[in-house]
Amino acid sequence: MQFNLRNRISFFYLVTTGILFGLVFFVIYFSVRETVYRHMDQDLDAESNEVEKNLVVLNDQFIITNAFEWNEREHGQIEVNPVFIQIVDTTGKVIKKTGNLLAGQLNFDYNLKSKIYFNSSLSGSPIRQVQLPIKNPLGTTLGYIVAAMPLEESSIVLQNLFVILMTTYWLVLFVLFYITRFIAGKSISPINKVIEISERITKENLDERIELPSHKDEIYKLTSTINNLLNRLEDAVLREKQFTSDASHELRTPLAVIKGTLEVLIRKPRSVEDYENKIKYCINEVDRMSTLIDQLLMLARSESGKITPVIGMIDLNKCVQSSIQRMWKYIDEKKLIVSFDDSKKNFVSADSSMTETILENILSNAVKYSPEGNEIQIKIDSINGKTVCKIKDFGIGMTHEHTLKIFDRFYRGDESRNFQVEGNGIGLAIVKKLADLQNISLEISSEVGKGTEFKIIF
Repeated sequence: MQFNLRNRISFFYLVTTGILFGLVFFVIYFSVRETVYRHMDQDLDAESNEVEKNLVVLNDQFIITNAFEWNEREHGQIEVNPVFIQIVDTTGKVIKKTGNLLAGQLNFDYNLKSKIYFNSSLSGSPIRQVQLPIKNPLGTTLGYIVAAMPLEESSIVLQNLFVILMTTYWLVLFVLFYITRFIAGKSISPINKVIEISERITKENLDERIELPSHKDEIYKLTSTINNLLNRLEDAVLREKQFTSDASHELRTPLAVIKGTLEVLIRKPRSVEDYENKIKYCINEVDRMSTLIDQLLMLARSESGKITPVIGMIDLNKCVQSSIQRMWKYIDEKKLIVSFDDSKKNFVSADSSMTETILENILSNAVKYSPEGNEIQIKIDSINGKTVCKIKDFGIGMTHEHTLKIFDRFYRGDESRNFQVEGNGIGLAIVKKLADLQNISLEISSEVGKGTEFKIIF
């Protein structure tokens, strides 16, 4: 038999129940046994006490004062409720015994010095005996009274009880095992359904979900947990598919441009100036591809946990100034005005290099989407004990729907899908990852036609 979960539940339940039933049957059997023996011992006490009352010790000799006691019917027969009595001295010599003992005699134990009950046998039949000492006034033991009653009927009753209990015990365990197995099977049937559906789910049908059971128990929680896991897996797979598609598209475009430009160059001889222009154009496309690949590598490293921030107290003003300096070429080309008041020192706990990358990418976005001659405002404030760096542009802005997706990889809002604004949608995804690594919060607010404001909260 396969030792699956259903059988294991049945087995463990059976073992536990078997132990409990065994204890109950043990108590029943020995309670009945002790009750039977107690009643027999009471009868033996009554007989031995009667003999002792009619026994006088004179000069260490035994004198029986009531001979009729020895001639009663139970002392003369052996068929119906006989009682066997004998008197022995300390050496075990029989002084007197009842007639129903015939040629036999009761067992005598020299080692027993006080009144004691025990089981023995007479002519091959089981008996229950009592042995009590006979003492003179000085307390010296002169002999023993040994009384006995047949134990055969009681033994048959106890034996039948034992057989009934044992038969009932194994029958109950057998029936209980299959009943428990049936109930366990019904109980874990939702698990089998979970297994069946889980085996059917592949990457091709990750949208399928396991039906939740009606009872909100552990199986309900298990099913809900698996469904949540499937949700996360489906989301991850869809994001990876989208990432692969977008990355392929972003890399294919400059390659196609380079290939087309080179094909045009070799069709006919051209002037040196044409060659230089086309080569510069190809170099720009190669630079664009190189930048994209660098960003993809940084994003991959941040997601795999291979980038560890070096947290320390850094001068946020210097980080902002460094970012402005690196972006100055593009700022100057568009004749933008960047306002930043660095008169007040601002120190934060962060990674200097990562923080500069965050600032540079956000500032790059502000430059790209700001009209020529416009202003970009950078402010650093202390709000509720936190340092907040705000970068605000007055460019094309975006809707609230787009702000919710702005940190997704390769995402570019409809307003930015034009050939005049270069970009690949990776920069802000990197910003989000680097911010999460440093426990930095990001907030964005934007309005179409009025601009966008990023808040970097340390």
